[in-house]
Amino acid sequence: MNTFEILQKAAANHYALGAFNCANTETLKAITNAAKNLRAPIILEASDGEVNYIGYKQLVALKQIYMEEIGVPVILNLDHGKDFEACKNAIEAGFDYIHIDAAKLPFEEAISVTSEVVKLAHKHNLPVEGEIDHIEGSSADHRKENPEDLQDPKLFSDPEKAREFVAKTGVDVFASFVGNLHGIYATNMHLNLNLLKKIKAALPNTLLSLHGGSGIFDDDVKEAVKTGIVKVNVNSEMRVAFKMSLQELLNSTDEVAVYKIMDKPISAVQKVVEQKIKLFGSENKT
Repeated sequence: MNTFEILQKAAANHYALGAFNCANTETLKAITNAAKNLRAPIILEASDGEVNYIGYKQLVALKQIYMEEIGVPVILNLDHGKDFEACKNAIEAGFDYIHIDAAKLPFEEAISVTSEVVKLAHKHNLPVEGEIDHIEGSSADHRKENPEDLQDPKLFSDPEKAREFVAKTGVDVFASFVGNLHGIYATNMHLNLNLLKKIKAALPNTLLSLHGGSGIFDDDVKEAVKTGIVKVNVNSEMRVAFKMSLQELLNSTDEVAVYKIMDKPISAVQKVVEQKIKLFGSENKT
């Protein structure tokens, strides 16, 4: 199955694929171990910082090796591609899915750059995710902050504007801002599910993604998936689990061989990934 078919299968059967950021070999092992254990198709993704750390071609090669080893579908996604050049590099390197983030550009400029990415990606039979409403926060530990401070309804996605954007660009997936935030906060956050339903009604033939999957109430996530979300991004919870586990271990050992102290951080991240896969309903969906 190609990427389009995997996403359409998720939409038809009302589950979502977890999109998990790969920061190093350890998180890659954690993500793929979870996918293998639960027989779940997954999206392995890398943002600009992660791509620069690991490398475009290196990520493509690693994804292919691990996918063959675990025997489940793995989609490699460029997460928040910052411009046309970054998207072009990912397409040429062999990525399976492209997310162009034009949320900080004026609307017409966002349409222009996104359209160019779509043209190139579709020549390679790759889906494109578009974003025009900047999703606040960052993939970090914000547990001293309240999510309400960043959930400004005036900044949420407008269904009619979303319809125009999709019609003019031809994106296959739309990233909505409906109260979701990047990062984890002092409390979990609720989504504006009524707005999400309006967006889906305005985009009946377009797939929807949900960023900020680390800090949303589980019931809201489940309802969002029922509404039409087929991809949920997760990063911050994985980062925090990795750091806390490694920090605790380093404080209790004199071991200096790195490979001997990575089992616990890998297990901690794998636990997060497995919890999310079950939440999204993609367990045993290979």
